[in-house]
Amino acid sequence: MTLVTGRLNSPGETLLNQSIPGLLAVARQSGSQPASSRLFAFMSGRAAGFTLLELMVVLVIIGIVMTFVTVSVGGDNRAKELDREARRLAALMDLASDEAILRSSQLAVRFGDAEYEFYSLQGNAWLPLTDDSQLRLRTLPEGVTLDLELEDSPPLGLNADPDQQQPQVFILSSGEMTPFILTLSAPETRQRYQVKGGLTGEVALQ
Repeated sequence: MTLVTGRLNSPGETLLNQSIPGLLAVARQSGSQPASSRLFAFMSGRAAGFTLLELMVVLVIIGIVMTFVTVSVGGDNRAKELDREARRLAALMDLASDEAILRSSQLAVRFGDAEYEFYSLQGNAWLPLTDDSQLRLRTLPEGVTLDLELEDSPPLGLNADPDQQQPQVFILSSGEMTPFILTLSAPETRQRYQVKGGLTGEVALQ
């Protein structure tokens, strides 16, 4: 009897041994291709996974987000601009009240839609101040508007002239002032700022 020595290969090992030459051939063939070609093939396979509808939806979402970002940034800048102009207006009204008392002069302010100008009483006429570096014609930034509200029945001597080219708010040497509410606004923001003046000359920013 002849004994056969050796180890029998399992079916899995036999299959692996048969596959190794083929895998090595494939590896050698892939290694001969440039890296850029392999990358392009990979990316092309990835892009094929997105449909045209999905890409359009992504573009629409990006557009909406960018629109909200633009509006938000623009609105914030506009609100800061309104705040700055309202503070300047309130400070100038306070300054005019102090000037009227210290100089025993009668001052006034004419408000337009986008500007305001300080006047002084010269004889019997209200004339624009031209020699004051602070109390002068002020023009608001483009797009910023003023809305003036006056008390229905102001005290005698503090009533506004119906002519819009004449002052509407009077600042007297006695410390009295035509009561008013000024609202500053701009279409790019919902923020509103108000400057209020009282009969006794107090000015408040809201």
